[in-house]
Amino acid sequence: MSYAFEALPRGFSDLVGEEAAQGVWAESMFRSVTRSFGFAPVTVAPVGYAETFEQFGSAATGRIFAFEDLSGRRLALTADSLVAVLRALAGSGRLTGGASALGAACVPIARYRRKRHRGWSQAVAVICNEADELAADLTLLRLWAELFEVLGPAAGGRLEYCDYGVLDAIAADEGLSPAAARNALHHRRRGPAPEPGEPQDAAQVLPPGEPREAEPAPPSPAGFLRRLDRLSALCRGLPPHEAPDRVAAAEPVTGERMAHLRTVLAIAHELGVRVEFALDWEHAPEYQAGLCFLARTGDGRTLGDGGGYHHMVRTLDIGLSSCWSTSASVNLLAELGPVPEAECVHLMRMPSADLRTFMAVARRLRGAGYDVLEHWQPRRLGRQLRRVPARPSQWFALVGEKEAASGRLTLQNAAATGVTRDLDLDPV
Repeated sequence: MSYAFEALPRGFSDLVGEEAAQGVWAESMFRSVTRSFGFAPVTVAPVGYAETFEQFGSAATGRIFAFEDLSGRRLALTADSLVAVLRALAGSGRLTGGASALGAACVPIARYRRKRHRGWSQAVAVICNEADELAADLTLLRLWAELFEVLGPAAGGRLEYCDYGVLDAIAADEGLSPAAARNALHHRRRGPAPEPGEPQDAAQVLPPGEPREAEPAPPSPAGFLRRLDRLSALCRGLPPHEAPDRVAAAEPVTGERMAHLRTVLAIAHELGVRVEFALDWEHAPEYQAGLCFLARTGDGRTLGDGGGYHHMVRTLDIGLSSCWSTSASVNLLAELGPVPEAECVHLMRMPSADLRTFMAVARRLRGAGYDVLEHWQPRRLGRQLRRVPARPSQWFALVGEKEAASGRLTLQNAAATGVTRDLDLDPV
């Protein structure tokens, strides 16, 4: 089967012009904000070993673009931004000895999805091996406060918090491990929960014929799930500032977690960040930990997410004890952001202008801060000028003998007739 030269696989797209410029602005803005918080800039390879993404147990598992190279190695296109940044930090030696490390990147993702896009760009910031949980949570909060400020009030940005530490505290009180607690939630979403004494996952099933030692039946998750349901109902519709006291009163084992939450909510209020809080784990992923959040726009679209990923990263042998991360869609940041439009001059070279004069004028304009689109042999000048976009940021100018002799260039605005600017030219 043959395809047209410009064709792309379904779910992928090339961007040109203004659309591409919006994405470039969003990536530059995210990198600037994260770098101001001390996150080291990271760039990642577009290809890695398929096992790197599969062993992480992330949402990319089963949906990666995997292939064999000429050496028979099983490779994959980058399918998870957090995995890619962790790989880069580990490879740079920044995680050696459990050292704290911060990194941020804008990662092109390729992944099989049921949705419209299979390729997109993900902006991600990662905090590794931070000993102070509150410091990590407040860093992510302040990071989003800065992003919301850049996007402006029209975006209507807010953070919706959910504390997985509450889940773990109740699980421990019921005698369940964090893994068993998340497994119980997983089974409730996907089907009937396993009975006490049944294997909880495939790793607990012994091979056929293998002798099995008698083990005490694990605690039932029923009580754990009932307590979560009561807290979910309690927090539904509750103002965020009331949640810590109400939850701590209903479940004293969550007191420490609610003190932590109270501090984060207070700082969010001081920063002017809109927040919501709920304890609804109906769609909770098994891999999150601690205080997590969704970043949403005013119309309810998910802009990004964040929180702890300790349970996932501890399965990797790369010197990680804790990990917090937040990510955002570059495409949506670009759509929401007030992308500044650079002023552009469409420079027309008249036949009477020599090459050096024309190039010198273009260099002078760029030095003055303009983008310059050079028209070396404009034919049918009137038609050429009509093609200049009629926007306030667009200008046009003619370069001929008159401009070379006078040493002055007149810029005419493409959107407003009679609006001009004069620019002194450097001697050629």
